[in-house]
Amino acid sequence: MLRILTTFLISIFVTFTLLIGNALAVGEFSKTCYDVEISDSTLTAVCAKADGYTPSETSIDLDEYIGNVDGTLEWNDHKFSLTCGNIGLIGNNRLRAECERADQVNYLGTYINLDEHITNSDGRLEFE
Repeated sequence: MLRILTTFLISIFVTFTLLIGNALAVGEFSKTCYDVEISDSTLTAVCAKADGYTPSETSIDLDEYIGNVDGTLEWNDHKFSLTCGNIGLIGNNRLRAECERADQVNYLGTYINLDEHITNSDGRLEFE
């Protein structure tokens, strides 16, 4: 009886740990999304809903979350697309661009890993 109770308690602990771990996961949208594309500053993809099967077409405007800081793409800024060109993707999860430096003459090739802060929340791309 003690063995059954111990096994039951361990299974509850493991299940709870997995649920909390998934709830606190940051980013990593690329693990559950496909057909990822970028147009100007809008990222679009088809992402699995929470059931793991149902696909959902979704998009997010990255200009709200990414900026150009002296030629480098940075989180927690905005409107990168105003001073960056040749915007594209490397794989499904890295945004690349050529961004204007502070001198407004030179440009720098830069990229940022979108999996750091973009997540799939029940089939919707969101910033976290």
